[in-house]
Amino acid sequence: MLQFNSTVFTIATRCTSRLLWRLNATLTTNAATKTTEQQQQVDNNLKPSLQGKEIDTVSKFNELKTKLCSDLNVDPSISSKIQNARNVHDLLELMKTPLLSQNNIVKAMGTISFWVNKNNVKEDGRNVLKSQEKSDNVLESKCSSELKVENVEEDMSRYCDLSTSEMIKEVNKLALLRDRNIPLLNYLFQNIMEYNKVLNAGACSSLMYSMSILNYSDERLLKKICTDLISIKGTNGGDETLGDIPHVTVVSIMKSMAYVRYRNNHFLDVICKDIVNAKSRYKTKQIASVLLSLATLGYDSKHTGDIIQKYKPQLTLETLGHSNWLNLVWCYVVFNRAQSLQVESVLNDKFISKVMFHDPKRKLSYQLKLLNINGYAQHVLKNYSGPFLNTDTVPYVVSTRSKQKEKYVSALESTLKNMMPSTAHFRMNVNSKMGFLLDAELYVDSNFKPMVANEVDNTRKFTKIAMLMVDYYDTCLGNTDHQGLIKLYTHLLRGKKYEVLCISYQNFGVEDKIERRITYLRRQLWDKFKKSF
Repeated sequence: MLQFNSTVFTIATRCTSRLLWRLNATLTTNAATKTTEQQQQVDNNLKPSLQGKEIDTVSKFNELKTKLCSDLNVDPSISSKIQNARNVHDLLELMKTPLLSQNNIVKAMGTISFWVNKNNVKEDGRNVLKSQEKSDNVLESKCSSELKVENVEEDMSRYCDLSTSEMIKEVNKLALLRDRNIPLLNYLFQNIMEYNKVLNAGACSSLMYSMSILNYSDERLLKKICTDLISIKGTNGGDETLGDIPHVTVVSIMKSMAYVRYRNNHFLDVICKDIVNAKSRYKTKQIASVLLSLATLGYDSKHTGDIIQKYKPQLTLETLGHSNWLNLVWCYVVFNRAQSLQVESVLNDKFISKVMFHDPKRKLSYQLKLLNINGYAQHVLKNYSGPFLNTDTVPYVVSTRSKQKEKYVSALESTLKNMMPSTAHFRMNVNSKMGFLLDAELYVDSNFKPMVANEVDNTRKFTKIAMLMVDYYDTCLGNTDHQGLIKLYTHLLRGKKYEVLCISYQNFGVEDKIERRITYLRRQLWDKFKKSF
C-alpha cells in the first residue's frame, strides 16, 4: 500500500505544478498513515465474511469506475474500458494507453489511490507492484517526451529575435557541423521566408550551399531564392536577368540546385540566357560545371544549346583536363548532342588509362559514365567509326540501387508474377551493359501476347518492352520531371529498339494491393500501345 502511494507521490513530483504537488503530497502522507493503522488493525483483529465483503467491494469498485468516467475527459472507448475493468489491476493497466493525457493519468492515479486507502483493498502484491511500476514507467515516458518538446520550444525561443542574416548564419553553422537538426532547420527556414522581403545573392548562395551539405531543403524557400535572384531590368528590353551577380556565385547556386534536385524551369531559362549574354565571359571550367548541373537535373532547352554553341571552341580536353572533359562529353550524351569526335576522344585506351588513375575514389563514377557513352556510341550515334570500350579495362559494372529502389523493384517483380503466364515470360534485373540495370524486360508478339523470354528469336516479329522504376530520388523537386539519368537511360534503351515504360512511385506503391498494381501496369501498357495485355 505504501508502495502504491509512493508511486503517486513520484508522479505528482515529476508531472504536476508545485501547487498540485503540495496537494498530492498532503493527500499521500495522510492516506499512508491511515492505511498503515487500518492494515495493522485488519491483520490482528478482523476476519470478515468473504461473501458480504465481496458484494460490498464490487459495489464500491463500480462507484470508483463511475467516478473515473465522470472526472476524466476521455474518449468513449476509454470510458468503456474503465467500465469493463474487473479490479484495480485492470485500471492500472489502462494507464498505459497513449490516448490518456498526463493530467488524466495523474488525476486517475490520485482517485484510485484515495479509493484503495479508504476501502483498505488488498490485492495480489506482486501484480499490483508490477502494475504500479509499469504505470510509473508510462508516466515517466510521457513526461519525458513532453519535457523534450518543452526543451525544443525553449531552444527555438533563442532564435525568434534574430535577424535574417543571423538566422542564415545559424543554418551555416549547422551545415559546418553536419548537424541535421530538422525541427530547428524548419523553424529557421520558415522565419527566413516570412520575415524577409528579398534575399541578396550572397544569402541565396549560402542557404542553397547549406541545404546541399545537409541534404535537406525546403521547396518554398528554394522557390523564394529563385524569385529573389531574378531582378527585372528595364534597360534590357524588359527581360529578366540576374543582374550583376558574380559568376562564381551563379556556378555555386547551380551546383547546389543539382545536388538538392530542385528544378525551376523559369529560373534555369533566365540563368542560361544570362550566361549567354554576360558581358564578361565565364571560365571554361565554370561552364563545364553549369552544364553538368543542367544535365543532372535533366534540363535541356534552346538556351542550353546556345551556351554549348558559344563556348564550344574553348571547351576542349586541354583546357578542362581529363575528368572535366569526361563529365562534359557525358553531358553532351545526356542532351543527345554528342558528336563522333567527342565520343571517340574518351573511348580510346590512352584517355581511359589516364582518367582511371586521376582519382581512384571516383573510379566507379568514371566507369559508369564511360559505359553510358559507349552505349550511346553503339546504339544512338549514327555513322560512328571510332573505338568502343575494352571490357578488360572497363567491365560491365552497374550503379548501386538504394534500399528504397530495391523495394519498388521487388514489388514490380511480384506484380509481374501475378500478371504474366509464368516467370519465364519476363526477366528481372537485366544488365544493360550500358552502366545500369534494366528493372524488368518482357517480349510480346505481333498480337501483343507475352512470349517466353528465352525462346525469342529473329524469325518472329516481336516487341521488346523495358520497364524502369522511377522513385522519389529519380525525380526533381519543384518539377516532377525525371532527372537526367532516367532520361539518359530512356534514350539509350530506345536506341536498342526497346519500348520504354517508366513506372512512377507516385502511381505504383509498394503498400498497394497486388490487384491495384496490376491494373496500373495494364493501363500504362494500354496507353502506350492501345492494345489489351
